[in-house]
Order: sequence, then structure tokens, then C-alpha cells
Amino acid sequence: MTEHRPEVQSKRLVRASVLALAIAAGSFLILTVGKAVIVVAFAIAICWIFYVITLANYRPGPSKWAGVTAMVIGIATLFPAHIGGHSLWLATFGETLHCDVVSVESHTHRTSPTTYSNKLQCGDRQLSYHPSMYRSTQQPGTKMDIVVDRTDVVPYLEPDKVTLGHSLLFVLALLMNGVFIFLVAWLPVREPVPAAEEQAE
Repeated sequence: MTEHRPEVQSKRLVRASVLALAIAAGSFLILTVGKAVIVVAFAIAICWIFYVITLANYRPGPSKWAGVTAMVIGIATLFPAHIGGHSLWLATFGETLHCDVVSVESHTHRTSPTTYSNKLQCGDRQLSYHPSMYRSTQQPGTKMDIVVDRTDVVPYLEPDKVTLGHSLLFVLALLMNGVFIFLVAWLPVREPVPAAEEQAE
């Protein structure tokens, strides 16, 4: 077996990097587009497919391990980028409101279970609070804080979900892709020695 590093292909490296950024940005944009979420999800899927193809074909072969790993990392990017992007945005552009819970409201849906929300009075502002994942509505008379976006781009979050740890998840998503792209380009390729060369030796 012989080992050599893959030929540097700058265009493919740039393309893979841009596609990774697009996947991460798309997972954040889902928060902002309302009913157009299907369009964004479709665009993310297209970026993911080209991300996998680009890295799978970077190495001679094409490389099965690079393609499979690109599939997994491309999907795994969505969750930390989504959570971290939301936190990072509110840490930058958000403000904390101190609110009183006015009431609990129920919402009946035809195809899903009934959900509940709170009507909040936050100074001179009224908000409808739908609890995020692993949270529940509060009883009337309870005081609670909520972080809202001054730019009205993303939804609100509870203060304990707008932290440095949550925000760093977005950076982690980008680093994860950066390290993987580097490894695809840097790790040596193993190829069998041609039979003619073996006989000559």
C-alpha cells in the first residue's frame, strides 16, 4: 500500500465551506421565515446533498467514509446551529422583560393535542407566551422574565436559554464542519501498489 495526500482542490474546499455555512445559516433562518419554513427546509436539503457530494468526491475513489461522515455531520449541524443561533441573536439584540402572568389560554387543534399559552403583561406590553421545549405554562399571578428580540426577527426565549453555553453551540457547529473539511483534505489516501511495481521490487 502507498500513502499520499489528496491533491489540493481549492474550489471544492471553498464550495464545501460555503455549503456548510449555508446549512448552519438555514437552520437559523427557520426561526425567522414563518410559513416559508418549507422553502428554507428544501434549500437546506439541497445544500446538504451538494455538501455530501462535494466532500465524497474530493478524495480519489470516491471516498465512502468521507461521504457517510459528511451526511452525518451535515444533519448534526442543524441542531446546534439552530439552538446556538437563536441564543446568540438574542444575546446580541435581545432585551429582558419582567412580566406578570395574566391568564392561561388553551388552543385546540384538529390533528394534534391541545396546547396552552400564557397571556403576559410586561410593563406596557402584552405578550402571548408559548413555552419552548421542556417548559410549561405558569399560573396567573406568577412573575417571570422573558428575552425578546428588539429587532422582531426571532421569537422570544426564556432567560436560561440565552446563555454563553447555548450561543457557543453555533460556533461548535461551524468548527465541527471546519475540522471535518480539513481532515478530508489532509488525511493521506491509501492505494494499492500496482502489480507491475510489486514484481519489479
